[in-house]
Amino acid sequence: MIAVAGVGIYEYLDRQKAAPAAAADPSAAAATAAATADMPLYDDDHVLGSKDAPITMIEYASLTCPHCAHFHNDILPQIKSAYVDTGKVRLVFRSYPLDQAALKAAELAECVSPVTFFPMVSLLFKEQGDWAHGDKPVEGLAKIAAGAGIDQTKFQQCLDDKAISDRIIARAQEGQDKFGVESTPTFFVNGRKIQGAVPFEDFEKVFKELQP
Repeated sequence: MIAVAGVGIYEYLDRQKAAPAAAADPSAAAATAAATADMPLYDDDHVLGSKDAPITMIEYASLTCPHCAHFHNDILPQIKSAYVDTGKVRLVFRSYPLDQAALKAAELAECVSPVTFFPMVSLLFKEQGDWAHGDKPVEGLAKIAAGAGIDQTKFQQCLDDKAISDRIIARAQEGQDKFGVESTPTFFVNGRKIQGAVPFEDFEKVFKELQP
């Protein structure tokens, strides 16, 4: 079992599904707000858009989350066209797996080249209904991998690579413990927290407020 910050991977994933809501703690909320005001970026972050964009949008998402799929399938294309492709916003994607199937899908996405990471994430969300909620999600992921040119041997190596799963869980746990991520999708737009796949117009309002 992989342990991250004293928490085994299965305990961590179970906590995402079953943890009761914590009582409000003003001091903890203030600490979280201070942390999100200056959220770090990492060398292994997956970034869509220009590094010089004045607005950074960090997304925590689970690949089995229907609301995350709705964002990627229906809302992100609008954001990409109007803000990412025009150099105004960069999107940073961080996996926040809510279950074992989401973790395996995140591991698969980490195994493709950086250039094809976002296309793979997009494919996983578009075909989420075919693999994420059945009895054999790994078999569904293997089919997606094969379609992307990843043979069964490499696919299994991806799922067995503890360094990959360790990194995914560590980053997700940081999101929960340091930045107050409680559900997916959760976004931080220049540190401003937005929960849920809110309409494009809501994101646009925030972008316009933050534009220099």
